[in-house]
Amino acid sequence: MNKASNQNITNWLLLLSLTLIWGSSYILIKKGLVAFAPIELGVLRLSLSFLATSPFLYSALKDKSPKNYWRILTVGLLGTGIPVFLFAFSTTKISSSVNGIINSLSPLFTVITGAVFFQLSIQKQKIYGVLIGLVGAMVLVIGRYGFNFNLSAYALLSVAATFCYGTNSNFVKQYFPQANALHITAIAMAMMGIPATFVLFGIGVPTKIITHPEAVKSLLGVVFLAVFGTVIAWMIFYKLVQRTDALFAASVTYLIPIVALTFGLIDGEGFSGIQVLGMALILLGVYFVSRK
Repeated sequence: MNKASNQNITNWLLLLSLTLIWGSSYILIKKGLVAFAPIELGVLRLSLSFLATSPFLYSALKDKSPKNYWRILTVGLLGTGIPVFLFAFSTTKISSSVNGIINSLSPLFTVITGAVFFQLSIQKQKIYGVLIGLVGAMVLVIGRYGFNFNLSAYALLSVAATFCYGTNSNFVKQYFPQANALHITAIAMAMMGIPATFVLFGIGVPTKIITHPEAVKSLLGVVFLAVFGTVIAWMIFYKLVQRTDALFAASVTYLIPIVALTFGLIDGEGFSGIQVLGMALILLGVYFVSRK
């Protein structure tokens, strides 16, 4: 097996790892909201993410490679700081599986923001892949809610989060093509997590953890969400962007609905036969996006 084949296999393994981690995030958000309000869930997730990356912060700050902290702050806000609150609020009204489906809009925003803000040229087959995957996502929504799906303000919060993800994919590729993924993650999490920790204590989250009867279960979900869904997942994502391109990395969001729907089915959210067609279209879209 040649080097190119090994690299391609590694890229797909990274993509599948992200799929499993981020696909489970939406059900974990749902479980976290049992005990915590959206704001509480957001600041708790950011604080725990900072705690998980803090052992690496010193080496990240001592790294002699050039760093632009304003750009790292942008990565932190677009990749984590803003979306964690948007998805937390949207999940109060929208099922976790549907949020997983809406997240598949990220590659579309990757194409749009790449062309508009970063002057990137996109190959035709990648555009076809985005459109096919988008149709697949729409089929999944129709299969879940029929043609009367109401795109409420809460759904728009999720759409706004996917815009952040799509923009961030291009931003990382443009400004951090060779940067150490762990170091970028550690600094970004510190920028998000330190102020979040002050807010955490200010709004009394530690007291709720002690007093709320469901707090321990919800906290375990948020811990997993912070460590795997935020820290480890973003390190994998940054590495995948560096190894491939922003659009291929963002195509993970076309696979996420399959995992999100599976967890939603286990949690009693329901499933219909037409969604199988949607999943097949999503996989076909990912195939076109991944072609060179």
